[in-house]
Amino acid sequence: MAADGKDVRLGGGVATLREFLDADLVDTMHIAVAPVELGRGERLWKSHSELLDRFHLDAVPSPSGVTHLLFWRR
Repeated sequence: MAADGKDVRLGGGVATLREFLDADLVDTMHIAVAPVELGRGERLWKSHSELLDRFHLDAVPSPSGVTHLLFWRR
């Protein structure tokens, strides 16, 4: 394996993350969801529940209104 068991962090936009998710190369994710609608752009998903067949999920709200979605492989 290229990473030799080490952590690899993904950077980029929605299209990049979707490619890695679709290729089943993601073991854990931390997504911060802010209650702001920016208008246009790509959506990571329609609902985070579409990932629950492959990932466990823990949703952690914060006082600022941001919700931290923590996913890890089943």
